[in-house]
Amino acid sequence: MNASVPTAPSIVDDVYFPMMKASALIAAGRLGVFATLGDGPLSAADLAQRVGASVDGIERLSAMLIQAGYLKRGSDDRLTNTAYAQERLAGKNAAGASDLGGLCWSAHAWQLMSGLESAVVAGRPETVLWDLMQKRPELGREFAVFMKDHATGLVEALQRVVQLPAHATTLLDVGGSHGLHAAAFCRRHPALRAVIYDLPVSLSTTPALLAEWGLADRIRCVAGNIRQDPIQGTFDVITYFMVAHNQSDADNAQAVAKMARALNPGGLLAVYEYVRNPAGRFAVSPAETAAATFDLTLLVETGTRIHTADRITAWLTKAGLENITRTDLQPAEQGAVFCARKG
Repeated sequence: MNASVPTAPSIVDDVYFPMMKASALIAAGRLGVFATLGDGPLSAADLAQRVGASVDGIERLSAMLIQAGYLKRGSDDRLTNTAYAQERLAGKNAAGASDLGGLCWSAHAWQLMSGLESAVVAGRPETVLWDLMQKRPELGREFAVFMKDHATGLVEALQRVVQLPAHATTLLDVGGSHGLHAAAFCRRHPALRAVIYDLPVSLSTTPALLAEWGLADRIRCVAGNIRQDPIQGTFDVITYFMVAHNQSDADNAQAVAKMARALNPGGLLAVYEYVRNPAGRFAVSPAETAAATFDLTLLVETGTRIHTADRITAWLTKAGLENITRTDLQPAEQGAVFCARKG
């Protein structure tokens, strides 16, 4: 809400207002309020009719969203998106960037967080997210949309950081689900062909996206679990983007060793991850706020944690890889890219 930051902790300011703001945003996103208003201003009655809601409900919901800075009411009493909502929630961003996937996924995350207390007591979730997705495939589909939207804003930065070997013609994208990174590399390198390797539930919409992008003949999907299944074939480049935080330290060491064996001589392994700084763990900063929040989320969803740069470097070194480099993205809470080569 547009309230000033309180000078002292307050349950109302820290819990009730944020809870209601988040609830209003999630409801609006899932109802299609922002997408519907993306085509132009509407009265509350017209908006209610288009999204299949009551007029009274839309009036109250829009009042909250106006206070939160996501909607505006014009002099003609019609509702319209603010600039941010129009660009990031209504699908009107020319670059395709969107926060709507994350907003809609938050509805599921909200439900999962009801298990926070028991996860804190047990030190692990009652059911790991990936197992839950097997029972509820719709979770996997919405999670894939969320990850695609999240990755859209990172593609260009990762393309700048990860420089492929000049001879590279094959790429394996481990945990690539949405296909954005594999597609970007293939567009940048016309001779490149790629394989996206991920859990079956995470690949449910990927083939259709590849066909839409005109890359179905250069990128194929292979379902598998990097912890349990072998990697078929060898590759000049392997990417491991935003996967490590979903695995334990031991599982990551094993996965990196498996990927190193699948690299051709002179090949490149690129690991992109959020990084925890043990020395600054109890410092108050935007980077540590993001790290603490995500670490607590992982406790509930996967039972894993954010790893340190030392641990990531140790996996690469133990796998026999060389010339290890680290590049921090900006701002720091966006994580770091580790690149290593096979001698």
